[in-house]
Amino acid sequence: MGDDGAGLAVLRRLQGITNDLDWVPRLSTSDPAAPNYIDGGTSGMELLPIVQDADKLLLLDAVTGPGAPGDVVRLHGDQIPRLLSSRLSPHQVGLLDLLSAARLLGREPNEVAVVGIVVEHCDLHVGLSQAVSDAIEPATDAARDVIAEWQRLEAAHAN
Repeated sequence: MGDDGAGLAVLRRLQGITNDLDWVPRLSTSDPAAPNYIDGGTSGMELLPIVQDADKLLLLDAVTGPGAPGDVVRLHGDQIPRLLSSRLSPHQVGLLDLLSAARLLGREPNEVAVVGIVVEHCDLHVGLSQAVSDAIEPATDAARDVIAEWQRLEAAHAN
């Protein structure tokens, strides 16, 4: 896995995992307000029930632009189909199909966001490029910011 593993690296960092051997996808927690972390990989439509059941969905992915290798891209709502339809993500066809299917079936997340890292290499190679590796922590911070904002909004609506 090369730079296309950027999303998985951010997911692992969000979970506090620094050693690949220690990583196990955590599908649920005892705290209903806590995020559930799922490695979607290339699962495609198999993720449809999970997407349909999500109130908020944060996608972590490698993207091919806009920007320079290692740039962190953060998109919300209507910006996302433009990203996916512009062929910027190596996984975009599955994601676009998945989000479209959820919408067509009338059960989609209320909020969707993407945090992506612009890749340096789109070809097969081992490991993350230096530019993408250096962007893992800023992308993790961006993902935490999205989650924190959603939690703040949810708390404000509860009061």
